[in-house]
Amino acid sequence: MFVFPEWCEWRQLAGAGCAALWLSLPGLAAAAAIPLAEAERIAVERDAVSQQLGAEGEAMRERAVAAGQRADPRLRLGAVNVPIDSLSFTDEDMTMLELGVSQEFRPRGVTQLARRSMEQSAAARDALSADRRRVVVREVRRVWVELAYIAAARELLQTQTAWVEQMRASARARYTAGEGRQLDILQAGLDAALLREQQLDLDREEGMRRAQLGRWTGSEVAASAGPFQLSAPSELLPLATLEDRLHHHPRQVDFERRIDAARTDTELARLQTKPGWMLDLSYGLRSGEGAAGTSRPDMLSAMVSVDLPVSRANRQSREVNAASADARALSQMHDDHLREMLAMLDEAYVVARKTGDLEQYYAHDLLPLAEQSVQGALLAWQTNRVMFDEVVAARKAALEARLRHARLAADRAQVHYDIDYLAGDDL
Repeated sequence: MFVFPEWCEWRQLAGAGCAALWLSLPGLAAAAAIPLAEAERIAVERDAVSQQLGAEGEAMRERAVAAGQRADPRLRLGAVNVPIDSLSFTDEDMTMLELGVSQEFRPRGVTQLARRSMEQSAAARDALSADRRRVVVREVRRVWVELAYIAAARELLQTQTAWVEQMRASARARYTAGEGRQLDILQAGLDAALLREQQLDLDREEGMRRAQLGRWTGSEVAASAGPFQLSAPSELLPLATLEDRLHHHPRQVDFERRIDAARTDTELARLQTKPGWMLDLSYGLRSGEGAAGTSRPDMLSAMVSVDLPVSRANRQSREVNAASADARALSQMHDDHLREMLAMLDEAYVVARKTGDLEQYYAHDLLPLAEQSVQGALLAWQTNRVMFDEVVAARKAALEARLRHARLAADRAQVHYDIDYLAGDDL
């Protein structure tokens, strides 16, 4: 009887390694599985960029309230016209203690426009925050799909491994009875070793994907995430409907709000070409007596100051032109970005349709044919009409078809998630 001492030793080492890995994750087996929806929620809640954008939007709203307020009045208190030789408040008629207040008045509507501009900028930040949440959810789903593919591939390999072990036992029994070849036993052993190597590759791939998931959810959540299953095919909405939704994508809303803010800034700059003015009221308290021996009366002053735009052509008009140019630039960027996202949607839609069609072809045609080929080759080998190699080749072809079908299902899910990011419902 032909034996494989190296193979037995390798199996022992692999089993010990798996046991050590399992024991290195305390409580993993007992931990409750975390489904995809919960992983998405955790990822969004702990995303620092989303929190940053939310805080920036909140800060802009606070500034908007401040920008919409009238300037604070100024209080003035001092001594006026005090003679330096005596420092007396009673010697001179014009010496007084003065208390004044002044108030600046900007052109009508400036504060309202300043507040509106800041609020529109805050709305743009909110849109960016919504886009970031979509990005986080998409990335979590993409990693989840890869883990689902690994789980499906591992299940296929385990089924194949069980079949190969049965074939090894059958080949060994046939060789003992004088009906088979020792080469058949060797071939079955090599096939089993190859499957083990593929399973090790899947283990390494799973570790890498769980690390990627941990980047969004944290390592503890990533370690207990699951179960992973490839989603069933689903019908896509009409492309026209998806394109209409794309116009309401958070990135498009971001551009729209920024354009609104730029137009408001243009209107604000145009309004600021009008002069502002300031009112100044002061009360002068005088001491001592006048030439007639009577008490000196107190003094009341009122003044109005008006801005003089002497450099209007090189200052105020330039500000208006600059704000208008900013608005035009944002409009051009918006148009280009919309065209880019529409192209991305069209490409994803075509890929999704073609991938789904190929997946259905595998499911309805190739997989049944591959199973029939395996059964036919197995019956022929049992009656000594074909060599063992043909049975192995048929089984390998069937495994490859199933793995390819699982890969197509994963690719189809990935591109569907891309479409959801571009034209899905708001999160």
